[in-house]
Amino acid sequence: MENRMGVRLSDAEFQLVEVYERLEAILRDHGEDLAPYQVRNATKALAALWQVMNGLDMDPGQVYHLGA
Repeated sequence: MENRMGVRLSDAEFQLVEVYERLEAILRDHGEDLAPYQVRNATKALAALWQVMNGLDMDPGQVYHLGA
């Protein structure tokens, strides 16, 4: 996988991208099935991973609709 700048990501970086995308999908698709504390903590984790995505030049977009 490559970032926006065309730089190939390492395997570890690629796995971080996968974690971000999976957590975003869980919050988007199943957030209503989670307890409030689970949503809050998952949202905090997503915000931290957003910083990683931004640092990798992956253009993570905005996640305000998820509460982050």
